[in-house]
Amino acid sequence: MKKFNKDEMFCIKCLLHDTFWLGGNSWGIDSCPNCGSQETILYRNMNFKQRALAEWLFNEWWQKTKVGY
Repeated sequence: MKKFNKDEMFCIKCLLHDTFWLGGNSWGIDSCPNCGSQETILYRNMNFKQRALAEWLFNEWWQKTKVGY
């Protein structure tokens, strides 16, 4: 399981890690593929339940997309 540092970003609505976000370049901002949100929350600002869900989602998406560290 991946260990996150305190400054990693996640979708504020569904807690998906920004590794899996779509878009992003000089003309546009990344957005969450789950809900389309562009707002983020830092790992250090999450409570225990949010962190557990974010870790679970990361592992699920990693398996699905084969994007990893």
